[in-house]
Amino acid sequence: MGDFILLDGTYQRVEDMRSAGGASVRILHFAGRAPLIMREARTTYRPLEFR
Repeated sequence: MGDFILLDGTYQRVEDMRSAGGASVRILHFAGRAPLIMREARTTYRPLEFR
């Protein structure tokens, strides 16, 4: 995906995002970390791409 979430003081790269029974609930999957069930809005980050 390319998005990052700040968890436990480090930025974790989101590998996959799935819906979990509604438009407001998402399950975020990371490499080497347990999935996160996101029930409310959180800030996500994207790396800058310079051209």
